[in-house]
Amino acid sequence: MSYWTFIYRLAWTMLAVLLLTGSAFIFVPRYQELQELQRRETALLDQIRQKEEILRSLRIKQERFENDPEFVERIAHDIGMARPNEVIYRYSNE
Repeated sequence: MSYWTFIYRLAWTMLAVLLLTGSAFIFVPRYQELQELQRRETALLDQIRQKEEILRSLRIKQERFENDPEFVERIAHDIGMARPNEVIYRYSNE
């Protein structure tokens, strides 16, 4: 093998190594950023599901307020309201 053939092969090999190393430096931070964004998306989707569950519960309570007088009376008693001549006793563990 001639001297110049060896130099050409060595140069092409070094160029390939440089390109692979450079592309690694470019793509590794982007891949880490992608993973962080995916973790953040998962956390936000979990928050959305929790908020939707709370909203669903509130809508059910709203519907019950509109259609269930016993529910309204029970909630009124829970917050301390009473009918005339009615006494509400509260017990605490304190």
